[in-house]
Amino acid sequence: MQEEKNRIRTAMRERRNAISKEQRREVGHVIARKLLNDHTIGLFLKTWRISLYLSTEHEIPTRYIARAVWEAGREICVPAWSKTEQAYRLYLITPRTKLIKGRLGIREPLERIPVLPWDTDVFILPGLAFDLQGGRLGFGKGIYDHILSKANPCAIKIALCYDWQILDQPLPQEPRDIQMDWIVSDKRVVNCRAQAKEARARVASHE
Repeated sequence: MQEEKNRIRTAMRERRNAISKEQRREVGHVIARKLLNDHTIGLFLKTWRISLYLSTEHEIPTRYIARAVWEAGREICVPAWSKTEQAYRLYLITPRTKLIKGRLGIREPLERIPVLPWDTDVFILPGLAFDLQGGRLGFGKGIYDHILSKANPCAIKIALCYDWQILDQPLPQEPRDIQMDWIVSDKRVVNCRAQAKEARARVASHE
């Protein structure tokens, strides 16, 4: 399984890294509009605090989403490395928060105001590959594994990606892997729970 995961990671990383800065910026705008305007997701419905990733050089930019979240009067927290706990934790950021380059080159807040995962309503995540039923293949660093394992089961998990990062075939997954509820790409919005339900129904009909 690990060999297959690494093969997919390598292929996806190479293709993603070939995207130009201008293309990334345009896709970031498109995805932000889809995410913020999709009434089925209802991002701001019963939502107070949103966990958002601070995009690195090759990731889909999230600053357009952050701007809209703050304008809507909501809170944003981001993952950052805790030296004392030797793990990633969530910390609050505001438009005035000073950011520094932290572990793995990921930006993080200089001032640390901790946020508990179970007090977060929505998690917006990056990744290298996804499947229609919500399977996610991350970067292999385990940044979100511990955080999501402590999240409220009702919290909404949304992945952002290019449409070609969504695979038709299920990804290799382990029992501890947490499924996404939604995938938002530059081409579509995928309701992963509905897709998973349809897949189970198809299997049941052939038994």
